[in-house]
Amino acid sequence: MAEYRIIIAGQLEFGTERVFNQVLEQYTHRMEHYYKNDILLKPEDFFKPEDLALDVPRTVVIGSERDWLNTLNLLERVVSFSMAGSINMWRLSAGNIMDHHVLEPHSDRTTVQLFNRGRQLVDQEDKEQEALAMMTKVVGRFERHAQAYERRGFVNLRLRNIDDAIYDYNKSLSINPSMPESHYGRGICYTRKEMWAEAATDFEAVTKNSIPHQAIYWMAQVALGDAFLELNQPSEASRIFNMFSKRKQRIASLDRYDRRVNNIFGKMLVAAGRPGDAIFAFERSINGVDDPKAPSKDEVNYEIGRAYEAGGKMAKATEHWKLAGNFAPAKQAIKDASVGA
Repeated sequence: MAEYRIIIAGQLEFGTERVFNQVLEQYTHRMEHYYKNDILLKPEDFFKPEDLALDVPRTVVIGSERDWLNTLNLLERVVSFSMAGSINMWRLSAGNIMDHHVLEPHSDRTTVQLFNRGRQLVDQEDKEQEALAMMTKVVGRFERHAQAYERRGFVNLRLRNIDDAIYDYNKSLSINPSMPESHYGRGICYTRKEMWAEAATDFEAVTKNSIPHQAIYWMAQVALGDAFLELNQPSEASRIFNMFSKRKQRIASLDRYDRRVNNIFGKMLVAAGRPGDAIFAFERSINGVDDPKAPSKDEVNYEIGRAYEAGGKMAKATEHWKLAGNFAPAKQAIKDASVGA
């Protein structure tokens, strides 16, 4: 029987002791009688009576397809009773995702309906005030709604209400300390306040509570590398950017980082006396998509020239400086090279 790497992470809130006890009783009964204990999450490890919640920090187990399906079916039943939260489930084989499910409440309970409508407003342009009002209404009805605080924090961040956003992210993380979206959002807030050490701590927390198949994992890695540069820790930044540059996971939303990150990484490799490796990084950079935060292709060609110059290959260096067009440092480099020839 084939075995898979199965990852489960998330939190579900049930709101009342009555509902929590009902869910726990049904979960235990079905696990023992319907599924013959072939369930990957044992109730005593993850049901938290003090919080009236099912709390699953990122959990990695090896299981069969039967284990996977039994656990998925049981959690789908559990989520129908929840007031808030979500559960992510991945099934992987040889590093490739076979299945991914996001389980969230979609019942007709008022709080659930309000949150889902509010989340739609968050994703719409020019609807920030309506989204803030809706999320405020949600947390007013159910104060342990970590997702509603996170979404309100996101809107406040977008509106540049940084202190309000930090308050919301703090509230979210006080309910669900493992929520990667709230760690990422708070980390971005800290970068806006130039609190680089605090930002780095949050970005590291994102990577501990997500997986490399998620865009947020690599978004946090890039932000962490930037924070390490601000903290004057170039070796740590280089390690992070190297991981990003060589990642196997191809996620379209991450393409916008390729040119900027590989350009920075290439310059660091030149400074470290590794011009050959730097050229590979610059080639990945120049093939990256255009992005407002990324350097131009002319600038990258200039850096490729500098890498060849550092390796003693002046003809190749001049070739790339010429490709840099009117980029002023490249034109100057050509003049300097002709003088020294």
